[in-house]
Amino acid sequence: MAAQDFRLSLGKSLHNNTEGYSFVLHVFAGILLFLFSTYFAFFHHFANRDFWSSHEARAAMNADSILDGTSSLLPKIYDGSDDLQKPPFYYWMVAGISRFRATEVDAVSVRLPSAIAASGIIVLLFLFLWKNHDLYAAILGPTILLTCIHFGWLARIGRIDMAMAFFTTCSVLAFYQAGKSNGKIKLILLLLTYGSILISVLMKGLPALVLVLPLFVVWMFFDGFHNEAKKDVRSWLAYFVKTVGEYRLISGLLAVMVLSFIYFYWINKQSEGKFFEVFFGYHHWVRAMGNGALRSHPPWFYVYQFFIDFAPWSPIFYGAIVAVLCTNRFKLSSLHWFGLIWFLVMFLILSIVSYKRADYLLPAYPGAALFLALLLSDALKVAFSREFLTIKMFFTSVVMLLVASTIGWVWFVDFYLPKLEPMREMKSAAKIIRKSTGESLLFFNMEAHALAFHLGKPVETVVGWEKLGKAIDVRNESFVLTSPDNLEEMIGKFPRYKFDVLYLKNEAETKGLSRPFVFVKIVSMDRS
Repeated sequence: MAAQDFRLSLGKSLHNNTEGYSFVLHVFAGILLFLFSTYFAFFHHFANRDFWSSHEARAAMNADSILDGTSSLLPKIYDGSDDLQKPPFYYWMVAGISRFRATEVDAVSVRLPSAIAASGIIVLLFLFLWKNHDLYAAILGPTILLTCIHFGWLARIGRIDMAMAFFTTCSVLAFYQAGKSNGKIKLILLLLTYGSILISVLMKGLPALVLVLPLFVVWMFFDGFHNEAKKDVRSWLAYFVKTVGEYRLISGLLAVMVLSFIYFYWINKQSEGKFFEVFFGYHHWVRAMGNGALRSHPPWFYVYQFFIDFAPWSPIFYGAIVAVLCTNRFKLSSLHWFGLIWFLVMFLILSIVSYKRADYLLPAYPGAALFLALLLSDALKVAFSREFLTIKMFFTSVVMLLVASTIGWVWFVDFYLPKLEPMREMKSAAKIIRKSTGESLLFFNMEAHALAFHLGKPVETVVGWEKLGKAIDVRNESFVLTSPDNLEEMIGKFPRYKFDVLYLKNEAETKGLSRPFVFVKIVSMDRS
C-alpha cells in the first residue's frame, strides 16, 4: 500500500511542473547518494592492499591454476595439491572475471564478487521493503547495512561468505514473496528460491542448506500458528502440510540435493576420492563438532561478536529485541516477525556449531536490517503524526548518516589501512626471495598462501622432519621457508648441513598482523 501511495503521489506531483521537477530531482539525488555511498563503502580502492586473508590468496592461486590449464576445473594451489576445503564454484567465478577482464588473477578479480554481492543485497532489501512495507523502511534497510561496519568490511574481502549471503538473501526473500503470490509469479519466485539455494550449496556446501531450511520450516510453523492456531491444533497442522505443498518444499529441496550430489560426486571423482573425506569429513563434521585444533568458541560467542560487528546499530537492535520479546507494547506484523525469525534462526544454528567465525553470521545481517528498518519506520510514522519529526528531518538524517559513513570509509581505506600494509603485504618479500633462487622453494611446516601466490611456481610443501630430511638430501642446496621458531631445531637436527639465513620477517616487523617467517639456504657440507 505504501509503495502504491508513493507511486500515486509521484503521478500527481508530475501534473504540476514545478512540484514534479522538484520531486524527480530529489529522487534522482537520493539514488545518486546511495550509489555514491555504495561505491565508497564497497569498491573505493578495494584492490589497493595485498591479500591479507589466507582465503583470498588461495582463491587467487586456485583461479590461476584453472586459467593456466594445470587443473581440469578442480583448483590447485601452487604446490600442486588439490584445494578441497571448499567447492570450486567461487574460484570459477574469480577465473571467469579474470578471463573477462583479460588480465592475470589479481585483487580486483578476487574481491569483485564480494563487492557486487554486497551491492546486490542492498538493492534486494530496498525493493523488498518498498514493495511490502513503505518507502521509509526501504530507505532505512539499505542504510543500516551500508553504515554497518563489518558488512562493509566483508564486502571488501574476497571470501565466499558475502557471495553466499547474497544468494541466501535472494532465496529467503523470494520464498517469502512466493507466499504472497499466485500463478506464474509464484512459480518464478519458487524457482528463484531453490535456484539460489543450489548456488549457495555449490559455493559453501551443506551449511548453506542448513541455514535456510530450518528458517523455512520455522516460518511455515509460525505462519500457520498465526493464521490457524486460533481454531485448533488439527487445523494448524493441516495448514502447515498445505503450505509445504504450496511452496513445493519437498520437490524443490530434492532437486537441490540431487543436483548438488552430482556436482560433489564429480569433484570427488576428480580428486580420486579425497573430496568427500576432506570437505565433508573434516570441514563439515569436525568443524561442527570441534576437535580442539579448530577455532572453537562457546555458544554465546555471537552474542557479543554481533554486538561489535553490527555497530553502530547493535545497541538499537538488541534493545528492540528485548522490547519486543519482553513487553507487549509492540504489535508486530508477519513481516516484522519474518525479519526477526530470519535473524534468530540463523543466529541459533550457528551458535550451536563448535567452529565459529564472525563472518559466518553474515547471511543473518539482512534479516536484522529488515526487522530494525520496519520498527524504525513504524516509529517514524508515530513521530510524524505527533510532529516530533518532519519528513525533511528524516531525509536530512539519512543523508548525514550516508555522508558520515562515506567520510569514514575514505579515512579508513586511504589513511588507516596503508599504515598496516607494510606489516601484512608479502609482495616485496616475495621479490627479494625469488631473486635468490629460481629453483623450487620448500614451505616447511607452515602455510603462507599470500607469500606463495607472489612467489609463483614452483613451490613445494613439506610437513614433518623426516620428509624435510629426504627433500634436502637429494639437492646440493635447498631453499626453505619456515617459521623462525623452527630454525634452531632445524639446525640441531641436520648437523651435516650449512644454514644461511637470506631473509627474515620477524615478529617486530609483522606486529602480530601476519605470520613471521625465515628464508634459509641449506647446503650439504658433504657435497660442498
